[in-house]
Amino acid sequence: MKKPGCQLAVLLALLLCGTTLRAEGVNRFQLESTAVQCLYDIEVVVPTAPPADATNYPVAYCMDWFMLADYLKALPRLLALGHLTEPYILVGITQGVTSADWAAMRTRDYTPAYPTDEYSISTIYAPALESCGGAGRFTAFLKSELIPLIEAEYPADSTRRCFVGYSFGGLYGVHLLTEEPELFQDYLLGSSSLWFNDYYLAAALEELTAERLAVIGRVYLSVGEEESWEMLKSYDILRSAFQQTGFEAPRLKVEIIPDAGHVGAMPISLYNGFRFLFQSE
Repeated sequence: MKKPGCQLAVLLALLLCGTTLRAEGVNRFQLESTAVQCLYDIEVVVPTAPPADATNYPVAYCMDWFMLADYLKALPRLLALGHLTEPYILVGITQGVTSADWAAMRTRDYTPAYPTDEYSISTIYAPALESCGGAGRFTAFLKSELIPLIEAEYPADSTRRCFVGYSFGGLYGVHLLTEEPELFQDYLLGSSSLWFNDYYLAAALEELTAERLAVIGRVYLSVGEEESWEMLKSYDILRSAFQQTGFEAPRLKVEIIPDAGHVGAMPISLYNGFRFLFQSE
């Protein structure tokens, strides 16, 4: 007879390999964006468990789906093992069909301006430099094209939209918070690259007020302990901006992930962030 620990290990392995004990509904389609003039691959994962409010599900709009899809699709099943979160819809947005396409197109979509400082220019994926600054167009895509479609076609709660972004995705999330905070109610911002253009978004963050953040439900912020000082500075700026407005626990969770660099912090950040944003009541 297998020991309980072995049985759990086998179960986790099956879940991570994509063998499920219950089947989520997965819908894949392409969406041609007029705002960006780009074709996006979209994947929507709808759980089979009933939503917490018995009507509609909260929705997590996930950046960088090209890299994170397998992990994020396994995560709800892992969290469900311990009844750690309520069920939620995942909406994954993929740019391109190769890693080079993805790296270039995410840089275009997630950067709010053209890079002007030496550090940004030297750090950004070189083939994407000329296309930087497309965040405004990407916001128009989300606001006018993708979100209305999701909320028309799926059991999505329009008052429970969650933005999920890491690195440049986190930079874009901060841009949204300063420009259109009402578009999403919850934010997962992992290792946000606020160093872009010499921390120029810091000035916009200083303009945040408690009134402007009243539309926000919860925010999760994280960074890896072993990340660069530029990334750690970015985290400190963002954390301080929220705390100076009085936006604190239980609406805010901030976390420095021990013994982790930029890549190593990613899965922990996403796991902890989803637990915080969608925690079971």
